[in-house]
Amino acid sequence: MSHTKWRTAIFALIALFALFATSCSSSEDADEPRAAEPAPTSAPEPADEPEPEPEPADEPADEPADEPEPADEPADEPEPADEPADEPEPEPEPTAAPTPIPVPEGSTVGITDDTIKVAILRSDSKSLEEAGILPDTGDIPRNYVVFAEQVNARGGAGGRNIEILFHQYPPGASATDQQAACIAATEDDQVAIVHFVGGVTAETVLCATEGHERIAYMLSGILPQEIYDRSNGRLFSQSMTTERLVGAWPTVADAQGLLEGRTLGLMRGDIGEHEVAAGVLKGALADLGYELADEVALPCEGTSCSQVDIGLERMQAAGVDTVFNILPPSPFGIAVFLGAQADWTPQWLVSDIENLSYDSVAQAVYGRGPDPTLFYGLYGFSYGLDRLSPDEHTTECNAVFTEVTGISYDTVENKDAWSAVGSTCLFIKNLEAAANWSQETYGTVNQTTLIQGFETLTDYRLGDVTGSWSATKHDAPDVVTMKEYQADCACWVELDSARMMLDQ
Repeated sequence: MSHTKWRTAIFALIALFALFATSCSSSEDADEPRAAEPAPTSAPEPADEPEPEPEPADEPADEPADEPEPADEPADEPEPADEPADEPEPEPEPTAAPTPIPVPEGSTVGITDDTIKVAILRSDSKSLEEAGILPDTGDIPRNYVVFAEQVNARGGAGGRNIEILFHQYPPGASATDQQAACIAATEDDQVAIVHFVGGVTAETVLCATEGHERIAYMLSGILPQEIYDRSNGRLFSQSMTTERLVGAWPTVADAQGLLEGRTLGLMRGDIGEHEVAAGVLKGALADLGYELADEVALPCEGTSCSQVDIGLERMQAAGVDTVFNILPPSPFGIAVFLGAQADWTPQWLVSDIENLSYDSVAQAVYGRGPDPTLFYGLYGFSYGLDRLSPDEHTTECNAVFTEVTGISYDTVENKDAWSAVGSTCLFIKNLEAAANWSQETYGTVNQTTLIQGFETLTDYRLGDVTGSWSATKHDAPDVVTMKEYQADCACWVELDSARMMLDQ
């Protein structure tokens, strides 16, 4: 090789080496920023900070523990699982079962899956009404049939048709005379309920409730609490017990100024119910600081009493000028007329005992004597409040009755018949409500559940008469009042501010 060629090769090698060195230098410069940047000087901290690093290391460990939030949320999400327990909708499950709660034992005499049998027992007063002796109360049996058919048409009482049967006894019948009707209803007809319209004796009620163990429902009539107790919860009444009525009598009479400065006497029948009433009356008078100057008990059978004249002589001899009377209507009317003939005209106080404060009795007895004005000064104590206006219940019932029968009663001229429609209608409605409650509560109806159904009827209302039934109270009315007899209309007029609410 020539010197020139050698030198050229040397220069080429030097140039190649320079190019290689430049290339290496540029490659190192690209890596050096990592080593040269301040970050690497503090980078060791992350390397030394495994303590902070543990947090991420712990967090994963904790997060699974905290992440139970998703895992816990399912645990909290039992809300969907708990919702059925919180929602009362599942509660109605009992309704799906025929007997949601244990059914109390009770008689099913007169009660089937299809029928409830009811006997209506009443005094046959139609002949007296036609003779004008008693006011016209309309066609009572038809009332019951009309309203029973209305209930049956809308599904029945507790899903059962009400079957109505009727039995009558003579007006003024004694307990002995009424027994035949009770036996026919309970033994022959095998009814579940005996419904007494009025004029019934305590013995006849006990024939149904105690002797034959049937439910009895009274439209009217004052009986001692003892009769309710002996009936063992089977007696319900739209009237009041002797104790509640008579116990309030002196208080209301005294508030009206009828007792102060008076000499008081009592005329009654020598019968058990009157004896109870006399004891209650004397106790209530004593509480007010009064006492009786004399008490006369006359021999009575049914609605008739003897020795009225002897009783009057004793009253006069004792100087009595105000008489509490609980004799039946006929002997009471005789006492008033005989007293007047002897120039003895005391202030007479009567009550719902023996129905003496009823308009029907006023028209039959007080208004038919030779001198009706003799009964001025007669005051009647009653749970039967004057209707201040035609009430909604009786108005609606009469509208139904008229639509079905075409018969319409005027609220004034035919007041007794108009009112009778409301009373009979209320009994059927109460029976329907009691049976429906029994069926809905127990899935069936028997005597015990039907009694409980009646006891749930805590809002009793008929006209202005208000009251209630409960497990411990089977006489409905809770308000009493004082009325004055008016001879010109042979009617009773309620005194102002005379109403008093009784303890329930």
